[in-house]
Amino acid sequence: MVIAAQKVGVLTYSIKVENAYGEILEQATAESPRTMLFGTGRVMKSFEERLIGLKSGDQFSFVIQPEEAFGAYKSELLMEIPKSAFIVNGELKSDTLVVGNSVPMMDGEGNPFNGTIIEVLDDKVRMDFNHPLAGKSLFTEGEVMNVREATYEELNPAPSGCGCGSHSDSCCGGGGHHHHDHHDHHHDEDESCGVCGNPPELQGQGIGSCQCN
Repeated sequence: MVIAAQKVGVLTYSIKVENAYGEILEQATAESPRTMLFGTGRVMKSFEERLIGLKSGDQFSFVIQPEEAFGAYKSELLMEIPKSAFIVNGELKSDTLVVGNSVPMMDGEGNPFNGTIIEVLDDKVRMDFNHPLAGKSLFTEGEVMNVREATYEELNPAPSGCGCGSHSDSCCGGGGHHHHDHHDHHHDEDESCGVCGNPPELQGQGIGSCQCN
């Protein structure tokens, strides 16, 4: 049996930045492999397409280009946000305004996303709304351990109530990076969709599923 739509693949793999010697972003080992359901939109398309047709025992190695992953780095996503956007209950969240902090934000339409603080000015905060992996290619290598038919439960999962809509999808779980191009931002202190999988530094969802805390 080969990997195809509505088939389940059990994989080991590692995903690294740029090349085989880059930083490891996500990994599934033989002791803890990752089970993925294909053909349902739950796996990044560019990752899935390269695995279709592989069978148990096949090894793989490929590079996902930035435009297939988290997009090119865009200078227009460097923005200045008024400090007033960080006032919660009448108080400026000064402990949040630290260079390097990744801050959950929300636009005027209620769409959540993350921005990284790059400079704090007197009345504004300069932020980078590019994904941390924007402009980076992803080197992936691994092995298919098993391929099987999907169960009814896997094809028809119960609603989880997980509404991950942030910009911090991990390497292959959520597809391409999308920016809600609005300028009416505010700090979302109650953002509930934090770390949803590996790796923690990406503050994103796992490669095959969204499991928000």
